[in-house]
Amino acid sequence: MITLYLVRHARSIGNATGRIQGWLDLPLDELGHRQAGLAAERLRYKPLAAIYASPLSRAAQTAQVIADACGLAVRLDERLREFHMGAWTGLTGEEIQAMMPLRWDQDPSDHIGPGGESGADMRVRVDSFLADMVARHENQMIAVVCHGGSLGGIVGAVLGLPPLRRHPFTFGNASITKLTYEHDHWRLRSLNDRCHLHSCQQ
Repeated sequence: MITLYLVRHARSIGNATGRIQGWLDLPLDELGHRQAGLAAERLRYKPLAAIYASPLSRAAQTAQVIADACGLAVRLDERLREFHMGAWTGLTGEEIQAMMPLRWDQDPSDHIGPGGESGADMRVRVDSFLADMVARHENQMIAVVCHGGSLGGIVGAVLGLPPLRRHPFTFGNASITKLTYEHDHWRLRSLNDRCHLHSCQQ
């Protein structure tokens, strides 16, 4: 059996200011550093064999705090990046709506800005990553630190959902989602677990 602990990065400066980040590389804010520490305490005593992370600062910083607690090195993987948001990068939701309003006949679950990545693009990335985890980490526990979009892509893939950009679930900052791979099938064991954050004001 393989166990993946999927961690969304802790709160970033972009999260705090309501910005669509995508590949915009913004670090954690003060609350984010506290959240990362609490996620690290949650995972400290798990027998993790490896920690993978998106190279974007908010994920890499969160992963490093966890790695320091677990005595491991962080393995950065480009496939774990957030969706590339194209022309929406760095904008607020209000600014995006003003730039290109959503029409009544458009599906908001897969609305893509100019130059942005589609759900199908993300599915290619995460399918490749998951295949590597199966090949490399038989009978091991792994932590994966990335973004809401890439986590949605991973969970959507293992559940067999269509490759949309927005799925019918969400991931809070520093939340932990658990997947296992057993008998040639992925299973979702928990989703968006945030109980370790109760002492940290949101």
